[in-house]
Amino acid sequence: MLRRYVPLFTVALLSGCTLTQADNQHEKTMQAINTMENRVNYQLATMIQQIDEQNEYIANLEKELSAISEELSRPPQPQPAPAPVYQGKKQDSVKLTDPAREAKVAHGKVILGEEEWVWLDSIQSFFKARVDTGATTSSLNAVDIQVFERDGKEWVRFNLNHAEDNPHAKPEIIEAPIVRWVKIRQSALEEPTRRPVIEAWLKLGQLHEKTQFTLADRSQMTYPVLLGREFFKDIALVDVGKKFVQGMNEQRIPTTN
Repeated sequence: MLRRYVPLFTVALLSGCTLTQADNQHEKTMQAINTMENRVNYQLATMIQQIDEQNEYIANLEKELSAISEELSRPPQPQPAPAPVYQGKKQDSVKLTDPAREAKVAHGKVILGEEEWVWLDSIQSFFKARVDTGATTSSLNAVDIQVFERDGKEWVRFNLNHAEDNPHAKPEIIEAPIVRWVKIRQSALEEPTRRPVIEAWLKLGQLHEKTQFTLADRSQMTYPVLLGREFFKDIALVDVGKKFVQGMNEQRIPTTN
């Protein structure tokens, strides 16, 4: 009788052990799953925080870029031009017009009056000049003209001093190579007069140009310098109703070789 129940007890005991081991394995599996789930949730939360920080950084960059673009799109503010300063002699003083009312440049060209102050680099001095729209070539006062040869080329030596400006001034001796010769017809003379032509650097307002001058005795004339069309064509406009528009620029420019 007892032998019949022994196998049953054995089977029941083994089944209980198997269930206990299964429960323990299930519990460990659930713990591992929970641990993994917590780890994934933590990593996901960290990634979300980093994405939010990057989005905020990008938004700030977009704001800065928008501000820079708006600043660049604004037109530049014009700077007021400094008022001209005249430091010439009292007898040569010229009443300068207000630059806000009197334009010195129009349509990209310098405005010249019938009379202007010019600066000659060769002798570092100012002279009064007449702007003559009827003359082709500019003319320069020259007395005691002497033609000589230097290095196989024709040169000329002359005195530029203008008695009307300063009768007691020392002679302004200039030497320059002769560029060419021109023939000038005068009503008082039957034969044309042959005159030398030289090149010299001249400054007038913001213009600083190398131009050709015909040498002539202008000691009896009002202006020692006459500016012809070859000097101001395409770069200046002449208003014969005005004088000394550009004024006297006291800034010295080194002589150009």
